[in-house]
Amino acid sequence: MTNMNPRFQNLPLQVSSLDGRNFVLLADAFYLAGDGTRYCLPVGASSDGASTPPEVWPLMPPFGKYWPAAYLHDAAYRNTLLRWNGLAWIPAALPKAKCDALLLEAMESLGVGLVERRTIYEGAVMGGSSSFDQDRTRNL
Repeated sequence: MTNMNPRFQNLPLQVSSLDGRNFVLLADAFYLAGDGTRYCLPVGASSDGASTPPEVWPLMPPFGKYWPAAYLHDAAYRNTLLRWNGLAWIPAALPKAKCDALLLEAMESLGVGLVERRTIYEGAVMGGSSSFDQDRTRNL
């Protein structure tokens, strides 16, 4: 297992939105994971930000410091995330647990505080199953 410094390689994300809540990537974005895996969020990948409940938006809105990690997580759940296999970009097709672990790692790489990152991660782990299943069904 490679122990690399995980990081996004081209922030800020270049996005477009018609409603200020749902975004679409205008340029590929790249993430290097701690295990050395290279991921690509391709042009056209969409996100609605972190799935934080509206009641906590004053403290933890959908578009905080963790937004690139949430975008990565949305692409992983929606199965639009790609990974480099050494020859080409292929669908990452990650299981839910790996999607959630990638969210946690990416938030840490962005310098998101421990309490925020654990809260968002635990929310994804405990409450993300239906979203994961719906996203995968929609993108088959």
